[in-house]
Amino acid sequence: MRRRFTPLDALVVAGLLALNWAVLGRDRGEPSAAEIVSASGIRQVRLGAGVVRVGGPLGETVVEVAPDGVRVASSPCPLQLCVRQGWVRRPGGVVACLPNRVAVRVAGREGVDAVGR
Repeated sequence: MRRRFTPLDALVVAGLLALNWAVLGRDRGEPSAAEIVSASGIRQVRLGAGVVRVGGPLGETVVEVAPDGVRVASSPCPLQLCVRQGWVRRPGGVVACLPNRVAVRVAGREGVDAVGR
């Protein structure tokens, strides 16, 4: 016996979509700072600080810290994936140059990704 999609099923799906939008689609807050992680440790920089140079095993990675986000402007890594990633503006966003062992994270109030018991 085959079951059909009933109006009650449509109501449940619409309710779940609305709940998903309400929880995940809301504003995640304003970025407050940038955290730069390298072999020399973790360094917190205020947004708008300008250009920050970070040393790594391959050479110098240049991180641009603007008032609304961060990006890797240049790096000595061969594929330049970190540079091509562009600007990261949301809290929790990360740009990483794995060959040079440098990562930059936008700090701020983050939204909920999952809730567990």
